[in-house]
Amino acid sequence: MDALITKMERMDGDIDTLREQNLDLRKMVSDPGALLQKAGYVRVSTPSTEDVWGDPLRGDRNEVIEKAAIMVDGIMVEPPVDNADWHSMGWDDIHAMAETAAVAEGRPVDQ
Repeated sequence: MDALITKMERMDGDIDTLREQNLDLRKMVSDPGALLQKAGYVRVSTPSTEDVWGDPLRGDRNEVIEKAAIMVDGIMVEPPVDNADWHSMGWDDIHAMAETAAVAEGRPVDQ
């Protein structure tokens, strides 16, 4: 009889432990951000950076195009007109165009 009582008490203790673990798991799953952070991933919603025009993947497509057009008009950078011009550009031309845009925006330029 004592063995049966001991076995039942142990089972009750195991059930209480499982209930505690289940509660902890429910807390973790209820907040996916905390779960991802615990797993070592970046935040679920990353803030936009300030030195970038916008992110077309976040719905800023028109804003990006508009700001790019203003920058091109404002700094007098002549972007290539057609695909042949783009393909004939060398890296020096690309870097020069990027440097001109950075200087016009007032951003630091890598030397």
